[in-house]
Amino acid sequence: MAWTKIKKKTNDEPLAASKDAHRDVLPRTGLGAGATIVDGASKFMASYGKVLVPIVLIVIVGLTAWWIIGTRSNTSELELRNSIDKAAASATKLEDLRGKMEVVIAEADEAKKLEAYAQYRFAVRAFELLSRPYKAEELKKAVAVFDEYNKKFGEEEKYSAWNARVKSLSSRLGADLAFLENSDKQKLLPWKKDTKFERPAAKEVDGANPIVVFKTSEGEVRFELFYDEAPNAVRHFVSLCAEGFFDRTDFSAASFSNHFAAAGPYRGATVLTAGREGRPAGVELKKPTDAKEGDDVDTVATKNPYTIEYQGSSTIAFEAGMIALTRDEGDPSRARTEFMLVLESSPAVALNFRPLGKVLGGEDAMKVARRLGAADIYYTWVEQKPKGLKPPMVNYDGWPVATEKREKKPEPVRFSKVPQQITEGGENPLIVLELEQGDILIELFEDTCPNTVKNFINLIEERFYDLNCEFYRVEGAGADLAEIYKGGGLRIIQGGNDQSKSRDKYDYNIRNEAVDNDKYDAKFGLDRGGVANARGTIAMARTGDLDGAGQEFFINLKDMTEWDRKQSPYCVFGRVIDGLDLCARVTKDDLILGAKVIRKRKGTEYLPEVKYKEKGIWQKKDKNTPPTEEEIKKAAEEAKKAKDKPAPAPSGRPNFDMNFGG
Repeated sequence: MAWTKIKKKTNDEPLAASKDAHRDVLPRTGLGAGATIVDGASKFMASYGKVLVPIVLIVIVGLTAWWIIGTRSNTSELELRNSIDKAAASATKLEDLRGKMEVVIAEADEAKKLEAYAQYRFAVRAFELLSRPYKAEELKKAVAVFDEYNKKFGEEEKYSAWNARVKSLSSRLGADLAFLENSDKQKLLPWKKDTKFERPAAKEVDGANPIVVFKTSEGEVRFELFYDEAPNAVRHFVSLCAEGFFDRTDFSAASFSNHFAAAGPYRGATVLTAGREGRPAGVELKKPTDAKEGDDVDTVATKNPYTIEYQGSSTIAFEAGMIALTRDEGDPSRARTEFMLVLESSPAVALNFRPLGKVLGGEDAMKVARRLGAADIYYTWVEQKPKGLKPPMVNYDGWPVATEKREKKPEPVRFSKVPQQITEGGENPLIVLELEQGDILIELFEDTCPNTVKNFINLIEERFYDLNCEFYRVEGAGADLAEIYKGGGLRIIQGGNDQSKSRDKYDYNIRNEAVDNDKYDAKFGLDRGGVANARGTIAMARTGDLDGAGQEFFINLKDMTEWDRKQSPYCVFGRVIDGLDLCARVTKDDLILGAKVIRKRKGTEYLPEVKYKEKGIWQKKDKNTPPTEEEIKKAAEEAKKAKDKPAPAPSGRPNFDMNFGG
């Protein structure tokens, strides 16, 4: 049948067949069961509602009260715990700790809460505040605190984790106290000012590996070193032990061990490290900033001033008990003094390092080795060594070649001390830029860029660069090639202008000899894809004008082919032949202490053709009177004062472009 008309509902039309809607709907959805349930519930409430409602209300009130009381109790406990932690942290000296902790311990006892925690924090903080190396009087105070905890809570199983740590520290400190209270043993400790430990004389033998001994807070450890496998590294390690470099240092508190690390040279291994800092021979050590008069520790450890070529055995496999030098952070092909003790090897360790020696004494010695995490190294000595063992060959920071280790770091190489040579042949001139860290030796291409070279030598001879000049611009970062090219962008050091004064007599420019110069193109093979602005070259900085150079120069630390473009080249007029590594360590505002010509050609007048800005014509440069020694000395003092002042806040990022200031 088809519907032909739909009846419109009105607002007063009922929605159900009866006045009790639920009695109409429920039967249609539950086959009558719904009505039965509703009727049963109604009868139950009619019979028991007067009794049930008060009971429900009582339960709700009780639960609410229980929650409020519990919350207040938890809040009170949290506040007490915070008070305990705050009291422990506020004590910065062991002598102040007891007074602060006794207050919160009394509060915990009165509240009958956190009594064990308060005493535990007291003990742990006492250990943290102990001076290093330990002092007998302080150890007695700390041991007394540990004894108090053990007496009150040491046998309660619910505090098993705390108990284990307290007993471990208590045992260790007790042993250290016994050591310090033994007058014979205390004489062996080099902890007093100017005290020297009398190391046993090393036994010299033929055909046997060296053996060194480490006396530590956890016991004595002896290492045999693989001399035939890594002779210079072994000589290096032996010398460190003999001079006491490791004395009064310690092993790392935590190993690098972890089987979950996905990367890193120690992944999957367990190792301890020591020797990152120590007491290098010939290096003046400084007192700690918080040291007081009469403190036993009068000096602090420091980084040693030299490196060696990284060495280790290439035939002996890593196993538990091996030691190896770690690699220098600045150059992975070199090592300093840090070494690691391998407790558990891994493929990553075998790939990144080479064994230098091993623990002697079997399993008994390894038991000591496994306890060395955070152990103090009291002192070291050499037990045996080959006859006639020489000092190692080392590279001192700032010294260009390897040299036999010496008591004091050598002075930087100073080519400026070389007397000037006047040559009659065609040798290129040599000039020196003196920096605080050493000298940069530069060869100048006189045949290729004669006027530029004349200008540069003239500036040096008029002592232009001796008056408060600096490397005011350093672009890029990195010292070795990999770091430099990884960084991208520029990598230069630029200097040669006193940024604080006007130089009216030097307000001129020189011609750009990289333009239309066949000798220049041939020198660098520019038509064959060669590079003029190559790593290690020195070039003239300039303005946007091609002939806008004057006094400023820059040294390239990477190839910059884009600066050889024919339409806007930067003129290269020399190359660094010694000190390029020093150039890479120059930082912004490093002063040029002076410049010197140590070789030039006989009969050449080193006076360039220039264009003074006020005259606007090309002419031979006017001769200027060099400043006096007094003026140079005064300028150096002013420069030092200016360098020591804090730098002003930057006003904005400079807009660097290809146009260097001239």
